[in-house]
Amino acid sequence: MGTSQWYYVKDGTQRGPIDESDLSRLIQHGALPPETPVFQDGLGGDWTAANTTGVFPLNAIAAPAAQPRPSRVLVWSMAAALVALLITGVLLFNQQETKSQEALAEQEQKLFLLTQELASNTEVLGKHQNELDNTQNTTDLLDVENAQLKAQIDALTSDLNRASGDLEALQNTAKDMQAQFAATSTLYAQSKNQLKILETQANAQAEENKQLNAQVLTLRSNPGAANSQTAAQLRAALTALNTANQKVDLLTRKLAQAGSTTLGTPATPPVVSHPTPATPTAVTPPTPAAVKPPALAADNAPIGTVVTVDAQHGFAVINIGTKHGVKKNDTFIVRSKATGRYVGTLRISNSMKEVAAADLGPLPIQNLTPGDTLHPVVP
Repeated sequence: MGTSQWYYVKDGTQRGPIDESDLSRLIQHGALPPETPVFQDGLGGDWTAANTTGVFPLNAIAAPAAQPRPSRVLVWSMAAALVALLITGVLLFNQQETKSQEALAEQEQKLFLLTQELASNTEVLGKHQNELDNTQNTTDLLDVENAQLKAQIDALTSDLNRASGDLEALQNTAKDMQAQFAATSTLYAQSKNQLKILETQANAQAEENKQLNAQVLTLRSNPGAANSQTAAQLRAALTALNTANQKVDLLTRKLAQAGSTTLGTPATPPVVSHPTPATPTAVTPPTPAAVKPPALAADNAPIGTVVTVDAQHGFAVINIGTKHGVKKNDTFIVRSKATGRYVGTLRISNSMKEVAAADLGPLPIQNLTPGDTLHPVVP
């Protein structure tokens, strides 16, 4: 709890309240006379001299005795000491300021280094951010690739399911084929009669070939009488001869197939030879190499094979080219890879290093297949 509060009168004016301790110091130090009227609640409401209350000092403290005046020497000495102290303080201040400037420069250097380090770290952070962006892009690409792979897996799964269904269908087809094979056995007896008929047709076709060949030789025997009508007749005869040769090959194959179906030793089909007309001299029909079989070289050895046949666009590709001495307009005889029989002739239209292209001509070769052998023509 705080000290008591008092009111007092100074210069005819009431002042307060003031703490008891503060009022005592004023009286003790002479700021107020000891008999200053004072008042406090609880004293009956009357003003009383402070020194009669028993609370405040009875008298003010006496002032200290006057000190002797110092001498001039002492004053100047003190002044000099003060100046020296001031100079020392200035020097110390300057020294301190120099140290402060050095410390400030050092701090500035540290700040500069920190700034550079911050810039470097910022650059590294930027690189890391770019790497993070690239990683995110790579992740996105991987997600896309994963989605594509999933779609491919789904497609492959669907293909596998379809393949399973196809396999089941093939198995059913195999059963049906077995049933058809059993039914085909009943047609065996009929094949013998067909074999005889085919033999008769083959012999008749061979006779027709001989007659056609005789017509061709007759047309060529009188080169001086060649004209457009003769050339047309020769082309028609060559066309008929080529068609007849193909029919002979077809009949021969049918004879071989029919003979192979007999239960015992199959009858050997008759060998039907192809007449070989001579090269025309006076009248040359368009691309005759595509419709007539020229004479073979003496060794009759194959020098190449047919690689591709495009009947729709009228050309074939062979596996020999300029590297093997093949050039444009060269002519080759083609024989079947299966039977070795004459198929037709090819004339080279374009020769490259490893392969060459040959036109099938206006009368395309029938039954020309990849793998048929090429043979040189007698010059």
